[in-house]
Amino acid sequence: MRVISMPTVLLLATMFVTPAFAGEPEVPNEPDSASPTFMVIMPERLDHTWYWVLYGESSQHIVQTAIEKALIREGFEVVDAALASGVSRKLSSIDDLLGLDNARAVAEELGADYLITGQATAGEASVGTAYGVRVVRANAEISARLVRIADAKVLDVFDASATEGGQAIRSAGQDALKTAGKEIAIQLRNACRKLHPASP
Repeated sequence: MRVISMPTVLLLATMFVTPAFAGEPEVPNEPDSASPTFMVIMPERLDHTWYWVLYGESSQHIVQTAIEKALIREGFEVVDAALASGVSRKLSSIDDLLGLDNARAVAEELGADYLITGQATAGEASVGTAYGVRVVRANAEISARLVRIADAKVLDVFDASATEGGQAIRSAGQDALKTAGKEIAIQLRNACRKLHPASP
């Protein structure tokens, strides 16, 4: 039987002692950087009627939904403006929706880091007949701003446009908004990627 001397035992014990037990300070793990939170306010006008999530003659939020979907699929957090207390009072008119102050206040209340705001419009471009069928062409224009809530700084401005046809101004306008909405959603998603890495 082999006998291990006391100095050897002490040496072996020291080799397997963790830094905490050896009196060395522990190094905390760095927390993963949190994914930023976004809020989107994008009212849209089709012909002469304005629509937004909380009001309008009928429900229509084509562009806002496209932007929110793109951000969520990228892994970002998106908060709903409709959840803010008193939102119907703060955003009671189209001027409130298009202005920055009230929209930023709602975003701040919900803890958003960034606000995406702007407007989408679609209107008649031309009316004609093809093979005896009435054809309406509609143009859609979208503009959006990416705003940092902390200091209200506008980080970037985006725009997109599209033209689509149909038998009525409503259907043609909606199709044009869908096409332009996909384009601006991609632009915004790519810009937001550069702000912070998305959550895994």
